[in-house]
Amino acid sequence: MVAKPGRRLPRVLFVIGSLEPGGSEGQLVTLLQRVHGTRIDAGLVALAPAQDPRHTRTVDAIGLPFRVLATQDGRAARIASYVRTLGAVLRSFRPDLVYPWLEQSALLAAPMARASGIPVAIARRNVSGPYTERPAPVVAAIHAAERLAVLATANSRAVAEETVRRGIPGGRVRIVRNGQRLPPAAALPSRSVISLGYLARMRPEKGHLRLLRALADLQTEVPWRIDLAGDGPLEAEIRQEAARLSLGDRIVFCGAVSDASEFWRDRDVAVLFSDHEGSPNALIEAALMGRPMVATAVGGVPELVGEDMGLLVGPEDSPGATKALRRMIESRNLRERMGAAAREHAARRYSVEAFVDGHCAAIDEALELATR
Repeated sequence: MVAKPGRRLPRVLFVIGSLEPGGSEGQLVTLLQRVHGTRIDAGLVALAPAQDPRHTRTVDAIGLPFRVLATQDGRAARIASYVRTLGAVLRSFRPDLVYPWLEQSALLAAPMARASGIPVAIARRNVSGPYTERPAPVVAAIHAAERLAVLATANSRAVAEETVRRGIPGGRVRIVRNGQRLPPAAALPSRSVISLGYLARMRPEKGHLRLLRALADLQTEVPWRIDLAGDGPLEAEIRQEAARLSLGDRIVFCGAVSDASEFWRDRDVAVLFSDHEGSPNALIEAALMGRPMVATAVGGVPELVGEDMGLLVGPEDSPGATKALRRMIESRNLRERMGAAAREHAARRYSVEAFVDGHCAAIDEALELATR
C-alpha cells in the first residue's frame, strides 16, 4: 500500500495494552517503524504505561502521535480515564481506521470507534491467554467487541481458527504471520558444554516449571547447561524450584536481553515449553539463527517447528520432553541438520517484508470493506 500522488495516507490509530517488552508489542513497534509517514499516517494509544522504557523510546523516536490513557489508581477511575481520554484522541486524531492489538484494547477501542462511526480492524495474536480467566461476562464482552471489526488479522493458522471460533466469519480473517529480519548465518558453537536457550517472560503460561521438571530427569554423559533469558513475576519461584531440584549449577539466569539474535548466536538449541502460543517470536528468532528447537506442540508452534526443524512434545509429556532434550544434546549432527532446515523455513515464511505488506494490505482491505 503506497499512497498515490495527491492522495493523503490512510490515518490509522493503533491501540495496545502497553508497550512492555513482549512479542506482540515488539511486532507492533516494528510495523510502525516501517510504515509511519510512508504507507500510513499512524497514531498509537497504550492503555497503561510501560515500566520498561525500551519500546516507548523507539516509538518516541518514530515521531508519531502517542498517548498513554490512564495512570490512575482504582478500577473505576482507570476505566473512566480510558473512556474520556480515548474519546478525546478519536476526536483530535480523526482516524480512518482503528486497529486494536490484543483483547483488552479491543474491548475498549472497538465499541468506542464504532460509536464514533470509525471502522475497526483487530489484530489477534493468541489462542488463549490471561483474559480467559476473567468472569464469563467480561470474556463475552471481549468477543462481542471483536465481532465489531470489519476484518481481523491472525498471526498463525491456529490463531485464525480460534478467531473463527470466537464468532468472526472466516471470510473476514486474514493470516499475517510475524516477521523478523534475517540475520547473517551463524554456525553452532564449538565447545564441549551444550547450551540450551530459553527466551521468554517468566510468567506461568511460558512453561518454565515444566522445563525444570524435564531437566530434573535428564541423564546424559554430555555436559550441558540452560540459559534462561527474560524476567517477570515468576522469577523467584523458578529460582526456588531450580534449587529444590538441584539444578542450580546447570542454570544461568541471564535477565532481559535486548538483542535476541545475539542471544541465540551463542546457544545450541532453542527450547520453549509454553502452555499455549499464537506464534512465538522467540522461536522464530532462534530458527532464523539456524538453531534447532524443542517445544510443546501447542497453538501455532507446529507451524514453525516442522518434523525436520525440531522436536515437538505434548504439554503434559514430561518424559517425552526429557527424551527430546537428551536427543538434541547428544547429537551435533541432529542439531546442525534441523537448525539448517529451521533457518530455511523461517526465512521463507517469517520475513519482516511479508509481515509489513500483510498488515498494510489488511488495512487497505478493511477501509474498502467499510465503504460497502
